[in-house]
Amino acid sequence: MISIIDTPNPESKKFVFDFDIVDSGSKEIKSLTECDGIDFAKKIWETGYAELIYIDKDFITVKKNSNQNWNQISQSILNILLKEVSPSFKKLSFEKANQFKDEISQRIEEVLNEKIRPAVAMDGGDIQLKSYKDGVAEVMLKGSCAGCPSSIVTLKQGVERMIKHYVPEVNSVTAVNLD
Repeated sequence: MISIIDTPNPESKKFVFDFDIVDSGSKEIKSLTECDGIDFAKKIWETGYAELIYIDKDFITVKKNSNQNWNQISQSILNILLKEVSPSFKKLSFEKANQFKDEISQRIEEVLNEKIRPAVAMDGGDIQLKSYKDGVAEVMLKGSCAGCPSSIVTLKQGVERMIKHYVPEVNSVTAVNLD
């Protein structure tokens, strides 16, 4: 079974499976060439409906092209997923982005993993640490978080506050991909 869930980003929907589709990591797809080896993503991309596809443990987030209407495309995307992804689906595995060596970055990652990622995953997104230098943590917003109207507020009032609380060396958190 697949549930379709609204996200805070009106351009994105979260398609949630009742089984895992990813063994490790996650993947954000922004072009047809990035769909290589992922048939369901390729088929969704070929419809022309998607601007971004984000694949995580037990869900897929689709950010639609702005000229599309969810009422007209949701069922088509759902049909592709129902046909292509079953409980016997071979789980995908993606390389984890960065393995940080310095202690502060590792502590930031720990806060992201334990406190922040579960919350943003509920909304169909993810947040990844890109770098830490001189008190500034740079993060990448993924899935429904990318381009979400409330992402700046979430970043400053939620993510930054939480990271600064647990990692006092951090003075600010900035997103490298805010539209």
